[in-house]
Amino acid sequence: MKEIVQKARVFVQMVRKFFVAEPIDEQTNIESGAYSQYNSPIDDAPNNFIEIASHYFPENYQLDEVLLKAANAVDDIYYPRYALYYLLSHSKKIDSPRQPLPVKKSYSYMIWQMFNPSEVNISATLPKHPRLVTICEETLELSAAKADILILSSGGEYFEVNHLLSKIDLTHKYVIICSVFDEDDIREYVLYRVDRIIYPDFSSEKECLSFIDEIIREATTNPLKA
Repeated sequence: MKEIVQKARVFVQMVRKFFVAEPIDEQTNIESGAYSQYNSPIDDAPNNFIEIASHYFPENYQLDEVLLKAANAVDDIYYPRYALYYLLSHSKKIDSPRQPLPVKKSYSYMIWQMFNPSEVNISATLPKHPRLVTICEETLELSAAKADILILSSGGEYFEVNHLLSKIDLTHKYVIICSVFDEDDIREYVLYRVDRIIYPDFSSEKECLSFIDEIIREATTNPLKA
């Protein structure tokens, strides 16, 4: 068992190497300090993968002890990723209602790890929109805090987007997740409010810019359910 756990920890370390921070305008990843060291309240947990998986939760999120015990009782959780999915799908969502953005001439936005399957370069196209202003602060968290519109990926198979969303007040923000994951998976594994989920496969720059027009109309009118 100890050998299995050691291999699992090595695997986790290898996965984390894919989340090395880059400049904000180059699809910045979550900085290394965002990884929490959550300590499971169960001292004698028989399934160490649960404890490893719990490290992927935001540092300000308190996992329920009853849930941790229930997760440890599941026989088919053999890897941190599957243990994480179990914990995320059974964890309480964070209440984060949205207030409409005020109507104004321009809106700031931030992109993080944009997945781009189409020939349209989304990151290069968005600055062409007359009502969008790119936010590029010293840190990812500061950029996200100042942006009106967040265009984010899921953060990979470990849903690192939860770390970022846990750092900011989402009340006056419109949150878009661009991902290959199904919408049901995003709704299940992201702990915070998501306003729109898309597979960003735009056929042209015009379609991409029209999408932003739609987002601005929606973000400034009807508040969405948490």
